[in-house]
Amino acid sequence: MFADEKPWIEVKSPHFRLITNGEQSDGRHVLQHFELMRAVFAAQPGFKLDASAPLLIIAARDERAMKKLLPGYVAHSMPLPGGLYKHGWEREYALVRLDVIKIDPETYHSVYHEYVHSLLHINFQWLPDWLDEGLAEFYGSTGFTGDKIDVGAPPADFKIRILKGMTLIPFNDFLASRMYTRNLSQTFESYVQAWALTHFLTLSPAMDSGQRLGKFLQLLDQGTPQKKAFQSAIGPFDDVQKEYERYIHKLTFPIREGPAPPKLDEKDFRTRILEPGETEAELATWFIRWHEWEPMRQYTATALQKGPKLSLAHEANGFLLFNEGHDQDALREFSTAVGLDNKNYVALFAKVMVSQSSPSSNDPQTAYDQLNQVVDLKPDFAPAYIELAKINLSKGDHRIALAISRKAEQIEPFRSGYRVLSAKILLRMNRPKDAAAEAAYVAERWGGPDREEAMEVWNSVPAGDRHLQEPSEVEGAKVDTTWQNVEGTVKDVGCNGMDFAVTLDVKGHAQTFKTKGFPVGFSDTLWVGRDHFTPCFHVQGLRAVLKYKPPKDNSYEGDLVGAGFRDGLPVQPVNAGVQANSGQ
Repeated sequence: MFADEKPWIEVKSPHFRLITNGEQSDGRHVLQHFELMRAVFAAQPGFKLDASAPLLIIAARDERAMKKLLPGYVAHSMPLPGGLYKHGWEREYALVRLDVIKIDPETYHSVYHEYVHSLLHINFQWLPDWLDEGLAEFYGSTGFTGDKIDVGAPPADFKIRILKGMTLIPFNDFLASRMYTRNLSQTFESYVQAWALTHFLTLSPAMDSGQRLGKFLQLLDQGTPQKKAFQSAIGPFDDVQKEYERYIHKLTFPIREGPAPPKLDEKDFRTRILEPGETEAELATWFIRWHEWEPMRQYTATALQKGPKLSLAHEANGFLLFNEGHDQDALREFSTAVGLDNKNYVALFAKVMVSQSSPSSNDPQTAYDQLNQVVDLKPDFAPAYIELAKINLSKGDHRIALAISRKAEQIEPFRSGYRVLSAKILLRMNRPKDAAAEAAYVAERWGGPDREEAMEVWNSVPAGDRHLQEPSEVEGAKVDTTWQNVEGTVKDVGCNGMDFAVTLDVKGHAQTFKTKGFPVGFSDTLWVGRDHFTPCFHVQGLRAVLKYKPPKDNSYEGDLVGAGFRDGLPVQPVNAGVQANSGQ
């Protein structure tokens, strides 16, 4: 805890908010860097700059503070980073260590890298792995020196030495490869090559200094398959490969230099000392994103003790209780949080969703009204639109449901599950061709549970109504043929430390599967999202698709290797009577 230290400070610039236990001047300087980085992308016409999940920057003063904020690193004897970025559904965080970042500006790289991912994912429907990571690496090393900006500088010299000595993966294979593998050396080399290829496509005169890459991005966003888009916009694989290899074996890489965006006057950044309990409440929500429940419990208790009237403290306590399965207590805390701050849309949304799972407080009309209140407070909060779409669908208002689902897609285009929801609505509107097209788009670009959910829609469309070839498997994805699949409704789950068991109702028969750990995925349309999802609670009644291997003994059905939990919205085939509602 930080109780023995001086109060933390909040600093606000025009577009960012930071809290720190360091010097106010250092916090202002960090915000200046983020404002400059944002301005790099602001120069691109039509580029969205604000994700729906607001970003909080936490500037830790030193190693001691960093250890308190990253107990998982300490417990596993992992080296502490100088900075990192944590994505979330409701809030996002950038963590920087002031004593490191002041002497080594390269520390910003990992933070910038993930910040760029956040921007890319609100501007594009889908990007291949190599380009998603390549763009993040390319812009992640952006430097600001005086009145000059440098884009495209190599992240570190050793990467270039490795690049010029390693065997390159041919384009035809690399474009479809997965960036992450169990081989750390292969993963590292993939990132190096992704950076180099992005650098080449962005700065090489032979590639029209990025114009071909821009056309490639446009074709991808229009749904053109990647390899076809590459050869159409950039050129034939063999020709581009030869030019690329000449480019990366030059003595130096070019850097795009230009005037830096106008610096803001740091003295204009607003500052204040956080009130008692505020720091603990803010840090409790940080620990939610890591699923670090013990420190979250401590910080939440202190926040409530010091600031019993803080809405954020009660919201954090609500999520703590919810993640432990104490739903009624959680509901009371969310209600208290809303009562203390009627603009706390996160607490209001959680209150609505938890109340819907309770028979005593389930009121569909009130829920509908309150969800509309959530989007009034936060017009770009996509999960609320998804719930409104599902309510309208249940009422038979298909056109309204589709319009709302499309709105969620526009806000967070990178979530495949939102597109699958639109496909399910189209299916109920008796528009099988459109539903099949949406399902095929997802199935050909995403793997795992995302693809399986899309294929469920695809298989519900009669073959004669699809007007498309069956979606191919995601390139680069590996399927273990020894695994078996089963689908059913979750009857029960058991969690005991890392031991996990799930029992499904499979066509009236109970089947149990076991594993250590939680190898699970879930639909984007499940409101709990990444921040709060746990297979130990709130999954009973959900549909699940499990992958398993033969069991070690016959006391259970199999050893679980993967699970996809889905919301309660089943696919309704076009021949199941939807024509009567198609005009709604």
